Amino acid sequence: MTRKVWPPMPAFIVPRFASMTFGFFGKEPPLAPVTPAPLTAQEAKLITQTVRRFYGNDAVTRNYGADPAQVQLHVETELDSGMEKYDCLGVLMTRIERPISMEVTKRGRPVHSNAKLAYRQGVIL
Repeated sequence: MTRKVWPPMPAFIVPRFASMTFGFFGKEPPLAPVTPAPLTAQEAKLITQTVRRFYGNDAVTRNYGADPAQVQLHVETELDSGMEKYDCLGVLMTRIERPISMEVTKRGRPVHSNAKLAYRQGVIL
C-alpha cells in the first residue's frame, strides 16, 4: 500500500508562520482619519429625524463619507435591523439627491467593515 503525499500547506496555514508579520501587516502606521464631507443643516436635520422615526430616539447617526458626491451613514441602535434599513433609505433617497449608503449596528455587537470607519472618523449628527 502506498501512502498518498499531499502537497505542502500554504504558509498562512502552517502554525509556525502564524506569528510572523509580513510587509502589509503591522509595519506601516495606521492611516490618519479623513474628515467626512459636510452635510447642509437641512440634510442633517432630515437624516436625524428620519433615522429616529425608524430606529427610535436613542439611535446615534454618524456621517463618515469623505466623498461629497455620496452620503455615507452609520446608525447605532438598540433594535435588531430588519427591513427598517431599507424603508429608512427609501425615505432618504426620495429627498436627498445624492446616493446614500447606510450601515446599521446593534449596540454591543462586534463592529465590521465600514462601521469601523464610522466609529473612527465619523461625525455624530
